[in-house]
Amino acid sequence: MSTASESYSSTYDFIIAGGGLAGLSLAYYLSQSSLENAKILIIDQSEKKENDKTWCFWEAQPTAFDEIVRQKWNGVWFHGSRNFSQFLPIDEYQYKLIRSADFYQFIYKAISRKDNISFLIDSVLSVEKDIDNRPQVKTTQGIFKASQIVFDSTSRSSYDDPRYSQMLQHFKGWVIETDAPAFDETKPTMFDFSVEQNDECRFVYVLPYSPTKALVEFTIFSDNLLEDSVYDDELKSYISQRLKITNYRIEEVEKGIIPMSDEPCIQIPDDGIVHIGTAGGYVKASTGYSFTRTQRIIKNLVRDLERAKGNFDSFEKEKKAWRKGTYIPNWKALLDSILLDVMLKNRHSSKDIFTRLFSKNRPAQILKFLDEDTSLLEDLAIMHTVPIIPFLKSAFVVIFRKIWLFLR
Repeated sequence: MSTASESYSSTYDFIIAGGGLAGLSLAYYLSQSSLENAKILIIDQSEKKENDKTWCFWEAQPTAFDEIVRQKWNGVWFHGSRNFSQFLPIDEYQYKLIRSADFYQFIYKAISRKDNISFLIDSVLSVEKDIDNRPQVKTTQGIFKASQIVFDSTSRSSYDDPRYSQMLQHFKGWVIETDAPAFDETKPTMFDFSVEQNDECRFVYVLPYSPTKALVEFTIFSDNLLEDSVYDDELKSYISQRLKITNYRIEEVEKGIIPMSDEPCIQIPDDGIVHIGTAGGYVKASTGYSFTRTQRIIKNLVRDLERAKGNFDSFEKEKKAWRKGTYIPNWKALLDSILLDVMLKNRHSSKDIFTRLFSKNRPAQILKFLDEDTSLLEDLAIMHTVPIIPFLKSAFVVIFRKIWLFLR
């Protein structure tokens, strides 16, 4: 892997604007594909050496990233409504944690021997077409052109269209360390809804790295953000009152905002430009989970690229589907929209909904459901365990809205 900083206005086969989860995953899978010799430029505003986020996900099979999994568990604690508090085995799945710093290093190591892949540390100013109708990326250091495709994760929707359900997952977490053992490193807490809900969906999760070190994160699903001090106060209160820890050091801090929206993302805004990552709608609308979903979508994208031999004009099928800005969603997307509407309109306690899902079903089945791997019959059986009336109300609203938007 080389630097592109000294070759302004260079032309590449592919340009990846944004070197985050989606962009680096794309570069990695391309380097392992039949397109491994394609000339690729990755542009990001930072060197990606710091741990700026933590990804948690569940998997039933080994993956390429297993060597950088920091922790993995065979079960999770769930603390919910109606005094339900239980350690839940997740059977065929393992709950895994990857730190972003380890992920970035893994990808860089994998592509470092590729002279055809370049990395530019710079800010992306725009992704657009040039006067010859070719895709290009403008940065503060110059203009870079793609002979085939620019993959863009930097251009994101504002997610403010009132015709759709708009929520945010916002969170703040501390990696804390204690002098004395305070955590069972074999038992993470996936959901603790014991915190005050304030008519929102609020929970804390605790991911132990060792008996004396853990990530404690306070998370909210809502349509409004809070002052930074509120997240700090909630974390302090949880650590002292729930975990009964008084002496600890804050080793790391992470915080973020993830859109939870059923507003469609236009994955191909123009010929030769493909949105990926959050910009491409890779985040699951009803939960904010993205790691596993991103890997699946990127793998499929690379397979499509291989079939097209890297040529954008061969994406006939995909181009037609991805250009649509409004559509009648598929069944899984419809379920996401319904749950979003239930939570946004506060038709029923989110705390109780998640409690019912995990207490009335096999936990592994819910993880399968959240990964969108369940069948229609399995989905219907799961939906039978949530409050029927609130979900029917939201289903009517969502279906009517989608049909109205489609007919327009």
